[in-house]
Amino acid sequence: MNEEFLQFIWQQKAYRPNLVSTDNETIEVIHPGIKNTDGGPDFFNAKVKINDTLWAGNVEIHINEKEWYEHKHHLDPTYDNVILHVVQQPAKQTLNSKNRPIVVCQLHISNHLIHDYQKLYFNEQWIPCAHAINKVDPFKRDQWLNRMLIERLEEKSRLIDKLLKATNNNWDQVFFILLARSFGFGTNGLPFEMMAQQTPLSLLLKHAGQLFQIEAILFGQAGFLDAPRHSDDYTKTLQREYGFLKNKYKLQGIQQHLWKFMRLRPMNFPTVRIAQLAKLIYLTRGSFDKLLTLTNNTDPFQKLSIDTSDYWLTHYQLGIPGKKRSTKILGEQSTKRITYNTIVPYMFLYAAKHKQEEQKEKIIDYLYQQPTEKNRTLENWANIGVISENEAHAQALLYLKNTYCDHKKCLNCHIGHQVLCKK
Repeated sequence: MNEEFLQFIWQQKAYRPNLVSTDNETIEVIHPGIKNTDGGPDFFNAKVKINDTLWAGNVEIHINEKEWYEHKHHLDPTYDNVILHVVQQPAKQTLNSKNRPIVVCQLHISNHLIHDYQKLYFNEQWIPCAHAINKVDPFKRDQWLNRMLIERLEEKSRLIDKLLKATNNNWDQVFFILLARSFGFGTNGLPFEMMAQQTPLSLLLKHAGQLFQIEAILFGQAGFLDAPRHSDDYTKTLQREYGFLKNKYKLQGIQQHLWKFMRLRPMNFPTVRIAQLAKLIYLTRGSFDKLLTLTNNTDPFQKLSIDTSDYWLTHYQLGIPGKKRSTKILGEQSTKRITYNTIVPYMFLYAAKHKQEEQKEKIIDYLYQQPTEKNRTLENWANIGVISENEAHAQALLYLKNTYCDHKKCLNCHIGHQVLCKK
């Protein structure tokens, strides 16, 4: 038993009926109030009828009465407008900072509900509700998945807000930073982001017609041209070009040691990914309009199927020859990850901030039109009877697993609510 569970019980009215106070007053909950996610009482603006009097105010919930005093609520005027102190264990009297008594109510919870709650939290299944999710109303389950999709699209909002502030609301620069970050595919996402933050997109646009100059700028800004560990003619030429551009534009790169190579396949080395990013900038001439256009009539990933300059056909790192490959194209799974994890959320948030409701609907519709991706997580969902029918469902299920199920946030999940309350 914990306070979060009690808050859930109160909010869902899942306690036994016929509530009475510790002074034997009848209590009728008209409205449990709005859950507070910040400091102060647990629920705001509750409506409670005590005997024949209707009260409106806040509600505080604890396991036992002594927590009221341990948390020093009796000294805090913020809690003076609490109309009801809800506890799970027997209690006597609660006083506020004015030494006035607050009505105390003990919740009685069925053993069956407590058992179901413990079954969620203490099992070792792939997700806590794997044993019961098939019993949830499919319509209510799909409603929650729709909510998960929107949360998934909005999850980058804080990062975008931070980047907009740092770039004086330069949306193009923000997209370049996010796009660069996506080329790190998690492992090197942060150094890619740092490199892009130090590299003005306007500078790349000036040199967008020369692939070699783009490579010089990016590899230089990434720190790979500062005392390179290995060198050859190509690397030395890049150094000279970057040295000139660095002095001309007063550039400041990041440290080479930030990049990770360990446990990566050579095709995923950050040097290869930087070369692919340089080629993308060269092919688009620094204009990302085509990347930010989603249609159902053409292959949406074709525009990201980019390769590298010829040097990288025989290299995975600067100055170190490797086995020659006919091409080093960004693979299908990689292009899908960039599209779904970066391009689509960016477009959605751009539309949201500019109040383009029709565009938001088009983006969501686009995801519903795309065939679902294949990965182990979605296979595991299918094994418990939850089938991903399209990319919108896939994104929602991946987000639900990573954000809620893995952290056992069942009390914050509507599917968890259905399992516990059998509604």
